[in-house]
Amino acid sequence: MQSLESQVTETLVIALSRTSGSFRLVVGEQRFDQTTCEFLLTFACVQGKDMNEYMSNLATEYDNVRVPLSGCGKSVTLCLSDFARLRSLYSQRMFELKLEDLLMRNGICSEEQFSRQMA
Repeated sequence: MQSLESQVTETLVIALSRTSGSFRLVVGEQRFDQTTCEFLLTFACVQGKDMNEYMSNLATEYDNVRVPLSGCGKSVTLCLSDFARLRSLYSQRMFELKLEDLLMRNGICSEEQFSRQMA
């Protein structure tokens, strides 16, 4: 009789939200509040990492990725799969910000933006 191996993977909760010009990143049990500048710093860092290098290198130092969350030392270290998820979240949020900016420059705004302007 053959035994079957099963792989159990714990999923780390990673969430990124924005309210009133600031960002909140949740990584597991940790919560980080970021300014727009800190968000852009993190975005630049995650986009600057060469994923092919991380995926093809078998050295243990490529198993985890340190991601800066502020200019004053806040950071989080993630395993490669969680880093890929974080990178995807930041890319999606940046796309949404660019789209929002484009729409605003063309005089189109979301209901949330309209509510903020009226307040």
